[in-house]
Amino acid sequence: KRWREVKERGADVGPLSCLGVDVARGGKDKTCIAARYGTFVDEVATYPGASTPDGPAVATLVAQALALRGGLNSSTVRLHIDVIGVGASVYDILKVAQPYYTWGVNFAEAPFSRLYDKSERLRLPNYRSVAYWKLREMLDPATGDNLALPDDRELRADLCAPRWSLRPGGIVIEDKEHVSARLGRSPDKGD
Repeated sequence: KRWREVKERGADVGPLSCLGVDVARGGKDKTCIAARYGTFVDEVATYPGASTPDGPAVATLVAQALALRGGLNSSTVRLHIDVIGVGASVYDILKVAQPYYTWGVNFAEAPFSRLYDKSERLRLPNYRSVAYWKLREMLDPATGDNLALPDDRELRADLCAPRWSLRPGGIVIEDKEHVSARLGRSPDKGD
């Protein structure tokens, strides 16, 4: 609803703040690029895996997305690149393309420091938990950041599909393989 309201008003969402990139290499998965402007996320661009066969192809799409959104020469734009598989190649290529702050995302890794939920009582033991739980908190209408996500059925399904559990180590979000099995496809836009 927040996203539609911004679109209908034609409100200025400010400068590009980051791009999130989920990399696919061939196959039936999709490479997805999400652009965020502060608390506004634009429509997620998707590319069939067949059109992104290697790291240089995806790095070119990211550079085009930056140019299209006015972030090509900005030192404040952050790139968050999925580094599992061919994503490592995309990360390596874009890491040297200054002035970007490029961060490699591996959802299975533990954060470099202990991270917690908003209450500061429940630990988030890996980046998958951090990403999904912090997104959940940003969307909370009572205490969130009023994050505005695109009105996109596939994105909504991807973000609502993962299940979570509370374990001794903290809040754990189920892995992508289980989500993919339930959806019948990879949750590319959500990731």
